[in-house]
Amino acid sequence: MSVEDVVTATGTDTGAESGPHSRGPWRRAARRYVRRPLGVVALAVLMLVVLAGTLGGRLAKYPVNHLDLTHVNQASGPTFAGRHWFGTDYLGRDLLSQVLYGLHTSILVALMVAAVATVFGVVVGAVTGYAGGWTDSVVMAGVDLIVMVPVLAALLVSIVYFSPLTPTRIGIVLMLFMWTTVARVVRSNFAVLRQREFVEAAHAAGASPTRIVFRHLLPNSIGTIIVAATSVFGLALVLEATADFFNVGTSQVSGPTLGNLIADSTKYGNIGSAPWWTWTMPALVLIVLLVCVNFVGDSLDDAFGATG
Repeated sequence: MSVEDVVTATGTDTGAESGPHSRGPWRRAARRYVRRPLGVVALAVLMLVVLAGTLGGRLAKYPVNHLDLTHVNQASGPTFAGRHWFGTDYLGRDLLSQVLYGLHTSILVALMVAAVATVFGVVVGAVTGYAGGWTDSVVMAGVDLIVMVPVLAALLVSIVYFSPLTPTRIGIVLMLFMWTTVARVVRSNFAVLRQREFVEAAHAAGASPTRIVFRHLLPNSIGTIIVAATSVFGLALVLEATADFFNVGTSQVSGPTLGNLIADSTKYGNIGSAPWWTWTMPALVLIVLLVCVNFVGDSLDDAFGATG
């Protein structure tokens, strides 16, 4: 008798409903997700914003440091003239083009952090959650120590020792700390799932730990992992923008980001005295991006949580 036969006999397979017309967990999660209009709208807007950021250089009308000679050394408000829909900054650069380039950098950093943190966090969480015992205690004690270090404080310290703090360096610092979020979630999920009947049946059938993890535990944890990765992506956006805001001047070194575009407004003295569009436009794009990520994360959490 195969492992799949034993698991089926227990009536607790990897999440599929019984019956000839049963739907898999992915289809059921998708059906529950589309029933949330706010989540669908947020996902559509998020995809458009991410696409705009990915194609930032191709969508931008002007090169990153192009100066509009009619507005050089002054800020001009949003206008259809010259297609300066977001206005120009204090040097006469098109702000919409700057935002598109900045969006590209910010999204790239956040995606890199989310991808690496998720992969490493899943590995650590899977090992500790499945093994348990002293392995779980020792590894999770180290994870708890890392969690105690405020990520924002680590970023601000990095500005001092690794200035200029380029987006790549920011991404590396974030990856060193943010994988713990995924690791703790996966570890908790694995610790619960390993007590389930279908895992015990797989053990009884002689399945190897590797087969149990990849065939039974990971498929049942995909929803949890996706939600955790979404959370890491949103938090990485916030922290990257915050670090860039305080690390004023990196735009001359590594190009614009949403954070240093907002920080550039302080060149007028402070944000309150700066022309409103110079900080409102990049901040608004960042807010829209974060709100969409949060709504998508909440909707995914409900959709996958309901499939359990």
